[in-house]
Amino acid sequence: MTKASKNQVEMIPIDEIIVANPRVRNSRIHQEITDNISAVGLKRPITVRRLSHGAEKSYALVCGQGRLESCKSLGHEHIPAIVVDANEEVGHVMSIVENIARRTPRASETIEQVTVLRARGYSDAEVGKKIGCSASWVNNVATLLERGEKRLLAATEAGHVPLHVAVQISRASETEAQQLLHDAYERGDLKGKKISVMRRILEHRMRSGKRHGPEVYGAKNPSRHLSPEDLAKLYQRNTDEHRRIQKKAEHAQESLMLSKQIFKELFTSTDFCALLKAEKLTSVPQPLAENAQIGGLF
Repeated sequence: MTKASKNQVEMIPIDEIIVANPRVRNSRIHQEITDNISAVGLKRPITVRRLSHGAEKSYALVCGQGRLESCKSLGHEHIPAIVVDANEEVGHVMSIVENIARRTPRASETIEQVTVLRARGYSDAEVGKKIGCSASWVNNVATLLERGEKRLLAATEAGHVPLHVAVQISRASETEAQQLLHDAYERGDLKGKKISVMRRILEHRMRSGKRHGPEVYGAKNPSRHLSPEDLAKLYQRNTDEHRRIQKKAEHAQESLMLSKQIFKELFTSTDFCALLKAEKLTSVPQPLAENAQIGGLF
């Protein structure tokens, strides 16, 4: 294993990069990456490792397959890359670490970016350019935020409802919102379980208002700290509950053992077996027959 040299960014030919372990890309996400690079350029260089002389290509991709494929589809001949000197094993480990570390930003993080940038005086178009979104998307998100529609906003981020439908619902009355859901279903914007999810959201809004949080569900003092006395009482309740469960389990076990013994003794009686045969009650549940050892009596 060789020690990686200090990272450096270079413009390298795309044709000189080999993707050793290609992954299947999500077509929708890949198109979003491509559109974003086309609009604002590549924000983060890919990472490659330098191959030894005599290899078919000059570089092997470590991470950034989506960015590489997007730049290639856009007709770019060169791409910014962090070039590291590492062998195949080190490069593989780096790729795994990169994939584990990569995650989609949470909705709350994106919302925070929109809120902060708009508060600093940036226009919707400027905010969209900075975070890689359209101006209309920023405007719709801001509209939902201003109206306190965090639950609807979370539903759009989860893919339950298109953003423009959520904005329309936020501006509508309860009756109009139901009609908007129906229209969205007819257009095919909402399908399957999504329509049920949105109906539940509207029901919550009708009962609890627009704001999303512990107060929506009637929670009182959700952040109240427990005192030592409260903790002691909670511990005692849990202890009592476990003792009660244990006693019930012991009682059930004793009852089963008693029942097993009763059936075993009954089936040793020839008169009892003859009575069962006369009444044509010759079938016995298998667990009972096995536990009471009466399988061969009939």
